[in-house]
This record gives sequence, C-alpha cells and structure tokens, in this order.
Amino acid sequence: MEAGFSSLIIMVACLIALIVMIMKFKIHPVFTLIIVAVVGALGFGFPIEEVFSVVTGGFGSTIGNIGIVIILGTAIGVILEDTGGALVLANTILKFVGKKNSKLAMGLSGYLVSIPVFSDSAIVIMSPVARALSARSGVPLVALLGALNAGIMATHTMVPPTPGPLAAAGTLGADLGLLIILGLVTSAAYTAAATMWCGSKYMTNKYPEPAKVAGVEAALDDEFTLTSPDGQPLPSAFLAFSSILVPVILICVNSFGSLLMDPGSPILPYLGFIGHPIFALFMGVIIALMMGGDRLTLDQCYKWFDDSVDRSGFIILATGAAGAFGAVLKASGVGTYLGNLIAQTGLSAIFVPYLVSLLLSVSNGSATVSLITGSAIILPLMPSLGLSPVIATLAIAAGSSFFYHANASHFWVVLKANDDLPMSEGYELVSVGTAIGSLAAMVVVFIMSLFIHV
Repeated sequence: MEAGFSSLIIMVACLIALIVMIMKFKIHPVFTLIIVAVVGALGFGFPIEEVFSVVTGGFGSTIGNIGIVIILGTAIGVILEDTGGALVLANTILKFVGKKNSKLAMGLSGYLVSIPVFSDSAIVIMSPVARALSARSGVPLVALLGALNAGIMATHTMVPPTPGPLAAAGTLGADLGLLIILGLVTSAAYTAAATMWCGSKYMTNKYPEPAKVAGVEAALDDEFTLTSPDGQPLPSAFLAFSSILVPVILICVNSFGSLLMDPGSPILPYLGFIGHPIFALFMGVIIALMMGGDRLTLDQCYKWFDDSVDRSGFIILATGAAGAFGAVLKASGVGTYLGNLIAQTGLSAIFVPYLVSLLLSVSNGSATVSLITGSAIILPLMPSLGLSPVIATLAIAAGSSFFYHANASHFWVVLKANDDLPMSEGYELVSVGTAIGSLAAMVVVFIMSLFIHV
C-alpha cells in the first residue's frame, strides 16, 4: 500500500488515541489496541472486506509465536515464588558475595530473581531481605533498595523468558539465544548505573536512615541466612538455579549451534528441538516442580498452573492485540514512508525504537505494555531502519522502564512494600534510578549496534 504524509498523520493520531484511551479513560490496553487497529485500518483506506482479515491475521500470528512460551515462563516464576525458590536464589548470592558487599548482593539478587518472577512480585518477595540487611548492617535502606530495584527492572525488561522482552522478540523475530546473552550484558550496565546513583553520597546523605528493625520480617537469621517466611523448608539451590539456567542454556546452545555449525549437519535438527523455547522452558517447569517436595500433589500443580494462566493471560492477549495494530501499520506502508523521513533527518536509526518505547513508558507506566506496543510500532519500520532484530528489541527494552513514576503500579509497590516510603524519596529512588539505568543500557545497546547486524 502506498503511504504519504496523510498516512503519517493517521499513525500519529492512532498513537495519541492509544495513549489517551489508556491513560485518561482507563480503557483496557487489549481493547484499546484492537479498537485503534480497526479504526486505523479504516483511516488508512484499507478495503472494507480486508480490515478484519489483517487485524485477526496479525493477532493470531503474534500469539502463535509466543503464547505457549509466555505461559511456560510464567509458570516457572509462579513456582519459584510460591516454593521459596526465589528466596533461595537470594540466599545463595548473599552467602557468595557477603554482607560487606550488601549493595552488590541486592543488585545481583534482583538481577537474577526478576528473570522468572514478575517485577512487582520480586519487589514484594525481596524487600524484606533488603530491609533486614539494612537494619543489621547499618547501610542506608535507599542504597540497598535502589540496588535491588535496579537489578529487578533491568532483567524484567531485557532478558527472556521474562514475558515483556519475550513478546517483543517474537514480534520482531529476534533470536532468543543471542537476545538473552546481550540482554544480560545490557542489564548489567543498567543495574550498575542505577545502583551507583542510589548508593551515591547525595542519596545516602539525603536519606541516611537504615531500615527500622521493628518493620523487618524475620527474613534473615543472625548468620545473614534466609529463612522461609511460612516455616516450610526451602528448596535446594541447585533446583532453584537449574529452573532458570537450564532453559537459558538450551536456547543459547541452539542459537549458537545454528550460527557455528555447518547448515547441513545432522545434529542441527536435534539442537533445534531441544533448544526450541517451548521445549527448553518446559524442562524449566519440570525442574521447578521438583522444588515442591512434599507439597507436590496434583491439586498443588493445578493451582500453580491456574495461577500461571491467569498471570500470563493479559500479556498474551495484549501481545496479540499489539500484533494486530502492528500488522495494520505494516500493511499501510507508513513504515517505509517514516523510515525515509528519518533517514533525511540524519537521526541514528538505533535511537528510533528507544525513543518510541521511552515515550510509551513515561505515558503509560508499564514496561510490558511499552515493550509490546513499541515492538508493534517498530515492526513496519524495520526494513527502513536496517537494524538487527535483537538490537532493535534491546533498544525498545532499554526505553521501556525510563523514569518510572506515579502512573506505574511498580512505583507504588516499591513504596508500599517498604513501610510507605515518602513519595519524594520514591521519585529519586525509583524514577531517577530507572532513568539513569535506561540511559546506561542504551549506551551499551548503541555500542553493540556498531558491531552486531544479525
């Protein structure tokens, strides 16, 4: 379809309508995306008989790519959370790093726990650990909580099988194995930068108080060893780590095997099978179930899987709806037209997905929605931008948590989970911290874009 300036106006109007409907009128993002997709298709001048075929085609193909994978990834997180496996991950890191390096310990804990566990849940699970460590070591709470939140937000937005980056990767066709490896590197930069800000002299002098002992749950014993909050025995560290690392290793082996081995090798089909995200994450679920121990009954399994479907339902449907909107934009031809305009401005292509995601993040307050919607908007621009799908996904991910503020549920979860921190402290800890982390991550993505083109 031939696009012109009028198509660009229609696309901008669609994006404004999307933001206003979600923010102002509180219409559910799934319904908003579908409405905007249908109205946008009519505005672009699609033949009336093709409107719904384009919308449903985009919806179905997107869900087909990532639906099962998101459910399986969510299941691993649900089981880790409920069995205490997430606490075991933190416990192992605390023992390895030591209480003298408490900021590093909390940053690494958040970095690892948030790969399978949703960010809000990770904050609720890990905040008692940060407060206990602060109270007993005398380190200002703002430094430890900032490090924890930095690690959580970094991998939550950049490392599959977290649903947001997984959905964006599916939309743009990014290689998951390469995305995981580069996402871990980019997340490390995000975590380090935001941790340095929250542990800076400015922050610790302004907010020098350690956590109050009275408000600390018994999450740590005198040896700084984590204990189960409900009295249940904690699962083994081997199982907790394996539930995350085995899927990651399988996916990466497949990705790098495809790059390094002869295309005619008889081993490649087998690598493709065991390294397929569905098989890899299914293995992660099986390992996670072993953490149930004596609690592992059919009823308990049903509860975990039911919770997984509930949690992943919104993400899958929102991804499908964003795919419908993206299909409309792609079919309209506006991506090619906009790409040509961007080329004339001289703006580096790598900053386009970052800025789109950044604006979505600041306006709607959800990294997941920003990743899903941002990837749908960028999809039709990909041929003109000339970016690697992995790099484009990382740029969107880097912008998706920029300046988390009062319109984000995560902002309030951080405050509420820590004895109702003052809002002013929340803005400096969460909002400024995520902005600094986002910018640091984008610097790394920009450097990567100079060398990676696959």
